[in-house]
Formats: sequence, C-alpha cells, structure tokens
Amino acid sequence: MAKDKEKKTAHILFVAQGKTRKEIAALIGTSERTVGSWVDKYGWLKERTARNASPVKRAENIKSIITSLSEERIELTGLVKEAETKNDADTITDLRTRISKIDDAVAKWNKTFMTIDAENSITLSVYITVMERIFDSLRSFDSKLFMQTIEFQDNHLHKITIELG
Repeated sequence: MAKDKEKKTAHILFVAQGKTRKEIAALIGTSERTVGSWVDKYGWLKERTARNASPVKRAENIKSIITSLSEERIELTGLVKEAETKNDADTITDLRTRISKIDDAVAKWNKTFMTIDAENSITLSVYITVMERIFDSLRSFDSKLFMQTIEFQDNHLHKITIELG
C-alpha cells in the first residue's frame, strides 16, 4: 500500500509539478531508478508533455508574453515623453521604433492566441459525448457512486449546455 501512495505522489510531482526523477526520489524516499521505472512504465513523460503543450497552457504562456510586452511598451511610452521634454529627437525616434516593434509583436502573439483559443473550443455535442463516456465508465467502476452523482451529472450538463449552447 505504501508503494501505491509513493507512486501517486511521484505521479503528481512529475506530471503536474515538473519535478525531476532525482528530486522526486529524494522527496518520497525511494530510488531515482524506481521513479524512472514508473515514469517509463506508466507513460508519465508523455502525459507531462501533453499537459504542457495543451491549448490552455499555451494560451496562458502567450497571455504572459503579451502582458510583458505591454508593460515594456508602457515604460517606453513614458521614456518618449521624457525625451520630448528634452527635445531629444534621436532618442524619440529610437524609442518609437522600439514601440512599433513591440506593437507588431503583440499583434502577432494575439493572432497566435486567437488561433489557440479557437483550437481550444469544443462543441456541446462533443462535450456531452465525452461526459457520457466518463459517466458510463463510472457506472461500470462503481454503480453506487454513479447513482450518488446523478444530480451532479444533470446539473453539470445543464450548466455546460447553457455555456456552450
């Protein structure tokens, strides 16, 4: 039983938190080789890679990039105002060129974000199909638990129908 708990903990640390095999081994008190065998046997590396490449994660990363670029643009705009008070034409030209490049980069990142956002969209029919499969699996796994979640299932699908409808 202890190995199962260690394995579950290792899975979370590896997949969700991105820890190395060595770090995990030290944290849970097992060998790096054991952690490595779990990673290989259960396909954790593929799972971690898929999670990191998911449209949601990619969209979060792009939002962060756009935010950083926007902050840099605001700072440069302030510097332009300072240079204007000093009548420093060369600095003004340089700063405006940099601002223009940032504007172009933001536009390109925003277009990429919109593409990823479109990829991340899911139709109501696909969502319902996936949830029905999950609920069917739950019924096969534990019919009592399935029956306890009937109200949740109904409420959840109703909420999603309104959101995606």
